[in-house]
Amino acid sequence: MAKHQALAAIGAAIRGLVMERYPRDEFDTLDVQLIQFSDIEKGLAGEGFGILLWRVAINLQRRARGPRTDIFGNRFRPSLPVDLSFLIVPYTNDAEKHLRMLGWVMRALEDAGTLTASQLNHYLQESDVFAPEEDVELVCDPLAIGDHLSMWDRMRKHPPIGAFYLVRMALLDSDQQIHEYPQVVERDFQAGAMANG
Repeated sequence: MAKHQALAAIGAAIRGLVMERYPRDEFDTLDVQLIQFSDIEKGLAGEGFGILLWRVAINLQRRARGPRTDIFGNRFRPSLPVDLSFLIVPYTNDAEKHLRMLGWVMRALEDAGTLTASQLNHYLQESDVFAPEEDVELVCDPLAIGDHLSMWDRMRKHPPIGAFYLVRMALLDSDQQIHEYPQVVERDFQAGAMANG
């Protein structure tokens, strides 16, 4: 399962997919970057895609997980299942180009679907964050109107128009091992007078 760098690896993989796949013949040179709320509040300059991790939540459907066992039989504390909510924001001064970019990125991410371990491990310095058999699912996850209004209220100056995506069940593994000791089968009681010191 994934190491604690998993969140960074997922963000970098989404960024890498968008950066490598956008059609250069239609959009020329675009900047693709991981951003924070402060970047949106300041205003995104130029043309490109901003990828904002705006919410991290514990996946409650699989919260009660058993201990993790590695290939050597060692047991570790249960993995922590997290859901990551991303906002993909195309930014440009041309309204039509904004719509073209938004349409393209939504189609491209839908086509990507599941991100494999090789994709997730490709864009960070560490190449072993995810085990070879691991993957994460990337799905479009539109916001409810109330959540939309709350987000826009927070960023009145530059409200972002983009697409919301959810990465489900990224498992963050623990390095804390669970030690097992043999069962107690006999007790030895020390009964008698205590020596005065």
